Amino acid sequence: MSAYLVHIGYALMLVALLARDILWLRGLLVCAQSTLAAYAWSIGAAGMTGWNVLFVLINTAWVIRILRERRAVELPPELRALHDSHFAALTPPEFLRWWRQGRRETLRGARLARSGEFPESLFFVLAGTVRISHGDRRVTDLGPGFFVAEMSLLTGEPATADAVALGDVDVMRWPADELREIKARKPAIWVKIQSVLGRDLVEKIGAGAHKGQAPAVTPGS
Repeated sequence: MSAYLVHIGYALMLVALLARDILWLRGLLVCAQSTLAAYAWSIGAAGMTGWNVLFVLINTAWVIRILRERRAVELPPELRALHDSHFAALTPPEFLRWWRQGRRETLRGARLARSGEFPESLFFVLAGTVRISHGDRRVTDLGPGFFVAEMSLLTGEPATADAVALGDVDVMRWPADELREIKARKPAIWVKIQSVLGRDLVEKIGAGAHKGQAPAVTPGS
């Protein structure tokens, strides 16, 4: 009977390593290592038992952490509407964490991006208008619900347009350094943020076409 426990344990470990979802991986590892710990205990292998019990405790802690992170989050009504309309690629917990990393600010006539330079932050317009221009030529005006300076973040290239707040503009601002850290340390979240920004670009292009103007997006703006 003990020999069967070994095969069951390693079979579960194999399935765990094939799992794409991290929760399933950790959960299956708990089962696999528990089985191997039971086998080791049955044959009196104290060292093997101890190591597998340790692995079980570590992976159990991770399962609990992942479940807590994935539990339902009740978004405030104003954020729920924003999430559904602009940030749906992120789960509510992911959106709430990223939103809280941003800074809500009111910019008065400020320059958000300058042509030929790397923007220091990514902006999401909450109220007011941001003008996008090439030199003296106005390209478009962006109102609430649009990102500003996202193309430089996505492409790694300097801005090729100027972005200036017309009067008072309320924004959420995320420093570029912090976003690059997310890209390096949390690639799965970064892919979802890219999806959010990609949808924003599509909406800008659609808005420009609908108005018969140049597309409401320029590289690096």
